Amino acid sequence: MGAGKVRIFEAVVAVGACALLLVSSMSFIPKAALVVLIAALYFRAFFRTKPDAEDTKWRLHPDTVPDAIIVSDLNGKLLNANLLAKNLFSNFNSVGTITALFDPWHSGLNERKPADDVVSAALAAPDFHFSETLHFQDGRTFERMTRVGTGETKRIWILRDISHLQQASHDSEMHTTMIEADAARTAKLAEQLYHAKSEMEAQQAELTRLANTDSLTGLLNRRRFTALGEGAIQRSKANSIFIIMMDIDHFKRINDTYGHAAGDMAIRNFAAIAENMIGDHGFLGRMGGEEFAAVLENINMDGAIKIAEATRKAIASHTTEYETEKFRFTISVGVAEWQDGETSIEAALDRSDQALYSAKSYGRNRVVGFEKT
Repeated sequence: MGAGKVRIFEAVVAVGACALLLVSSMSFIPKAALVVLIAALYFRAFFRTKPDAEDTKWRLHPDTVPDAIIVSDLNGKLLNANLLAKNLFSNFNSVGTITALFDPWHSGLNERKPADDVVSAALAAPDFHFSETLHFQDGRTFERMTRVGTGETKRIWILRDISHLQQASHDSEMHTTMIEADAARTAKLAEQLYHAKSEMEAQQAELTRLANTDSLTGLLNRRRFTALGEGAIQRSKANSIFIIMMDIDHFKRINDTYGHAAGDMAIRNFAAIAENMIGDHGFLGRMGGEEFAAVLENINMDGAIKIAEATRKAIASHTTEYETEKFRFTISVGVAEWQDGETSIEAALDRSDQALYSAKSYGRNRVVGFEKT
């Protein structure tokens, strides 16, 4: 009976008792009739009283739950735990994260890595739900479950000691079923981790590509080109490295005549042709604007000049098409050799740049090699 019902019932009893005392002195009213009347009032009050709203509410204190319960945020920061969890983990008040909490606990497992992987996966994926069985070297067995409620910002970890169940279940069929269930969960976790790792590797590869390449042409950007050039001179054992500097002639005229989009198309066409002409002899990068550079390895001056000249001719004979426009353009090229003893590629880049501007001053659309003075 709810508290409200008890109060109403007690009130009726009190009123009835007073009424019985009052009328007991009235001889003309039979006492038996009074008793029947008051009893009827008692039962009517009892059965008509509705249960309190409090009677319909159930409250469960976390310390009464037979499982250890830990609450963390989605980043693994510890927020709270019930008494059983705090007794299970003596380090609860001295650590701040779920990883640090479980770390010494995992050291007692027969196989630690799968348990560590579950914690890592839970921290990496907010919607990660999982249940696993943990077997300890001292013979204890725990079932650990973790999940996040829909729309929640907190993760709950539930630890259940099932050692007694394990000890009582030596039946071979049950044992086989548990092994198969663990294997299935492990396989599922392995698949999730594999896909997560593959996705992270793909994202990392894309970030690396974006950091090292020019967005318009896909060629190496200046920073990456310079780094690879420094690596080339470190590998070189002789004067066999040449720098080719190339610049599109009258590029501003192309933009002014056909538009900047057509100019971008001309740059992409040049990059594709030049990269094809250089091939396995070295690597090509965009230094900025309409200026490009290539590093050629294991080659002499004649070979470098031939590649530069072949590239110049291929560009001059190519027709760039953009929407309804068709046009051709030329390039000027400077070639210079890296000198033995130089600790950087920059000096050779400067010399090839000087040769390039000599080609410009001689009338453009030509290749000029740097001449030592």
